[in-house]
Amino acid sequence: MSSQSFRQRTLRSSLKSALQISLLAAVLPTTAQAAESVSLEPVTVPVYFDLEATLEAVNESTISAQTSGAIKAVYYDVNDQVEKGALLLEIDDTQQQAELQQAYANLAQAKAQNEDAQVLLQRNTRLYKQGTLSKGEIDSTTARAKSAAAAVKAAQAALTQAREQLAYTKVKAPYAGLVKTRHVELGELVNPGQALMTGLSLDKLRAVADAPQRIASQYRSADQVTVRIGEQSVAPESVVLYPFADATHHSVRLRANLSSGTTGADNRPLYPGQWTKIRVQTGERDVLLLPQSAILKRSELTSVYVLDDGQPELRQVRTGNLHNGEIEVLSGLQAGDKVITDALAQLAEISKGE
Repeated sequence: MSSQSFRQRTLRSSLKSALQISLLAAVLPTTAQAAESVSLEPVTVPVYFDLEATLEAVNESTISAQTSGAIKAVYYDVNDQVEKGALLLEIDDTQQQAELQQAYANLAQAKAQNEDAQVLLQRNTRLYKQGTLSKGEIDSTTARAKSAAAAVKAAQAALTQAREQLAYTKVKAPYAGLVKTRHVELGELVNPGQALMTGLSLDKLRAVADAPQRIASQYRSADQVTVRIGEQSVAPESVVLYPFADATHHSVRLRANLSSGTTGADNRPLYPGQWTKIRVQTGERDVLLLPQSAILKRSELTSVYVLDDGQPELRQVRTGNLHNGEIEVLSGLQAGDKVITDALAQLAEISKGE
């Protein structure tokens, strides 16, 4: 038997069953009197547009070298979890230690010269007031004293810089997270600006999508946006809509920042790169809604029991999306129709009368 013939026989069987149920309903008017029904009235529901989005880490960065030297030790590798402030790697600090000692010596020398210059200035000032020292000599002494004081400040700044260069040889994690990429090997010579490690934090993620211009033009506030993670909807902590469109695709970047600790189904962790959806409310419309229990499905037919002059009548309908547990009726019904809310119970009552 061909598949087409099988489908035709199945459809005829379904239509025959539906007709039999309808005939049974017509001869059992007393059954509907006890059945619970609902009168259909238009309900306003929001209209959404779903954007394909990708999760990305809010904190993802590449740490670069801020001093020169050979890699002395590497403590973490790809996929390792690190805490904030953890020591990631060390750069050989021989040169930095020497520069620090030289900075200390230069500061001591500058302080000694400044002390001598200040003492000389005080002595020459007294002589100038007594009239035994010329104006030119006191001016020269004052200039040398100011120069010596400035040399002390320069030496102190050089010492601070030397300390920082030494601190740069110990590279630490700026935040807790995961090592994504290691760019250097043990013993490798690095220079300022060279990438060392790339890491990211899984604590805060955001969904990123490119919205068509017609959708972006309807965005007004973050209340219009939800992030769909599996079957659950999550309200974002904040939403950023870029103030310009992409010149190539003419779309606008939309970012929805999730709250810390947001998880997926069964409390599974979320990871950057995962697919998700950003749902944007673009308006409202009036629909007819029914409880799901009012829907009777048999093969390819979807029907409901409608009360016509107090008697149940099986009517075929076409359904749409779910809205807060109720199903939308696209065709087959109109406002004011009375529909029995429990289709299976009604079918059972009809079956008893056979």
